[in-house]
Amino acid sequence: MWLIIGYGNQLRGDDGVGYRLAEKLQLQLPTEQTRVLALHQLTPELALELAAPEIERVLFLDARRGQWEPLILTPLDANAAAGSCGHQLSPELLLHLAASLYGHAPTGYLLTLPAVDMEFGDRLSPTADAALAFSLGQIRNLMDSPTGKGAACHPELP
Repeated sequence: MWLIIGYGNQLRGDDGVGYRLAEKLQLQLPTEQTRVLALHQLTPELALELAAPEIERVLFLDARRGQWEPLILTPLDANAAAGSCGHQLSPELLLHLAASLYGHAPTGYLLTLPAVDMEFGDRLSPTADAALAFSLGQIRNLMDSPTGKGAACHPELP
């Protein structure tokens, strides 16, 4: 089973693209195959969600300022976790917490989408909006891949 966690601030423009993508995926993906969470930020309590035995893979969805590629899929390594459980918690550290505290961490991936406008407001830029629309199909391809490593292609974005 996949766990998909989209996060970001919906009131800071493109920063909320991961959250909004998760909301759309909640409506489109079968619940017997996936669990989708739309969150403002990652918190330590999510380690328990990750450690559930039925969760084999986790996909984090987030915005990245200054990213020129439409989508970047990065495999995550729980052993490479650094940082603390302060203001920002990284996906790697969350995987590390799940493995350390509960003895299980799923295979993890981070899908970042471009963020060009993070000013106050609840609208996405045309670039982030196009990346969100494109990523819906790419996530389905990733989930359907037997290895969980489906290739994402890169369309032209505005």
